[in-house]
Amino acid sequence: MKKLSCFLFVLVAVLFCGFASGDSAKAIARKLYGKIRVVSIGEDYKVQRVSIGEDLKVRAVSLAADKVGLWEFVTIGEDYKVRFVSIGEDIKVRFVTIGEGVVP
Repeated sequence: MKKLSCFLFVLVAVLFCGFASGDSAKAIARKLYGKIRVVSIGEDYKVQRVSIGEDLKVRAVSLAADKVGLWEFVTIGEDYKVRFVSIGEDIKVRFVTIGEGVVP
């Protein structure tokens, strides 16, 4: 009986962490806009570029990245630092020319 209750506890914890990680990607997506600097180390967020299954649609702009989904790439004076990765991402993004924003 004790093993069963431990198993159920672990199962619930794993499921909860899975749901929480999806929510955290959406939370990151809502605030990740503005001046973005791409780095190799010392990132604020790890970002994976994808073609489907994105958390955020991003449009690169040269000025006024003042709403969700707009990124202005800079070398200094950034709001956030990102590192592009293949695995272990905090958020998945797809670059678009129109229709930027958080994916529902």
